[in-house]
Amino acid sequence: MTDTAQNIYRFRPVIFATIFYLFFISPKPVLACGWWGDGEVSRHNDVVLITPNGQSVPQSLTDKTSKLPDRMGYGIAIPDPGRAIPYLQATRGRKINRIAELKIFGFETVIDLGTPEETARLHRSETEALGMSYISIPVNGTVPSQEQVNYFSQKVVNASSDMLLVYAPNSALLGTMWAAYRINLGAPVEFAIKQGRKLGMEAEQGAILRSRSGSR
Repeated sequence: MTDTAQNIYRFRPVIFATIFYLFFISPKPVLACGWWGDGEVSRHNDVVLITPNGQSVPQSLTDKTSKLPDRMGYGIAIPDPGRAIPYLQATRGRKINRIAELKIFGFETVIDLGTPEETARLHRSETEALGMSYISIPVNGTVPSQEQVNYFSQKVVNASSDMLLVYAPNSALLGTMWAAYRINLGAPVEFAIKQGRKLGMEAEQGAILRSRSGSR
């Protein structure tokens, strides 16, 4: 056996360990998700939704009309502090899946609910690079604290002159935050809860909001 062959044989365990580390153990880059364009979802820019009654965009606010393409989460557009609309209505029915494309449709501010801190940093970087304002509210679970609701309310009111986008990973969180916000603004509790239920809030979250407001 030549000296070269002996050296390769001697260091074979080290070589195998290095290869194993590179392919199976080495840390992978953290990718953004949802509207933040990580390239993991298919493109739908040329698709225009048609509702059963022939309208080109959805008019009612529900968990179905707020659902993003390819299991990316849920979102609503807030054109002014008193109302929310399906994000597809704001994009004229186009199933946009990248934050840069939403900018084209006039969105100026994004509120990101329930996104882990590491991912939220990526979302912030991509959003602010487009000249949009980014607000992260790291809700743990599907029920925001009253402090988080107050913060959300303040940010929505402050962005009253902008088209505002609210993103959440699931419909229960999105619906609960919207209902809690409406209660904060003085809407009747049952009216707000009905709106939240349409967006995906469940009975358990509704009961918590009733308890907070002193309503039974």
